[in-house]
Amino acid sequence: HVKKSAQLLRDLKRARWLPQFNDKAVKEAVEEIRSDAQEMMRIVSDHEDLDDLPKEAVTGLLLYGDFIDRNKRCLLAYLNGRLEVIEQLRWEVGLMVPQEKIDKLHDAEKQYLNNYNAALDKYMKRYVHNCKEPLDLTADVEAPEDMNVQVRVVVDDPSLGEIVTSDSGVVRLRQGYQLLVKRSDVEHLIRAGKVVHVRSHRGDVVGGGF
Repeated sequence: HVKKSAQLLRDLKRARWLPQFNDKAVKEAVEEIRSDAQEMMRIVSDHEDLDDLPKEAVTGLLLYGDFIDRNKRCLLAYLNGRLEVIEQLRWEVGLMVPQEKIDKLHDAEKQYLNNYNAALDKYMKRYVHNCKEPLDLTADVEAPEDMNVQVRVVVDDPSLGEIVTSDSGVVRLRQGYQLLVKRSDVEHLIRAGKVVHVRSHRGDVVGGGF
């Protein structure tokens, strides 16, 4: 009992980011909860006087009830822990979520991420009234050293193509390109590891890699 749901939490803790959603183990844990609940109903149905249950029946009810509570807590901790990591993903990389991370999500988690993004975008647009551009609450809280940054595209990603920025106009992104742009326009790409910040006066590469 409870081994499958407890293993889900161990896998979640050991993973570098999120493990693949284990739909099979979740369903097995849910089935275990149902089986224990049915066993409790059987114990109750075997005794007419519920106010005077024998000790072995009371012990059985307490035991199965504890199994159910433990399984529920483990499953809820597993699901909630995954959702917290998914929410944090938006604050770390914006809307540029790497496909390898998307592939590890359950369909319901993908829908949750879409709904979370939509709710956050709606909130940011209304955060400051009569503002021409939405306030990006996911940007770095610390002021950057320079408003303009030199970046190099390090990922061969056809989906990047050209991006329309608020300050730098249309920017073409190809692997190996080095560009001077507003930091606010590419900050989400830096955090997503699509581009790296290059300090041109020393040639050092900073930032980058999610």
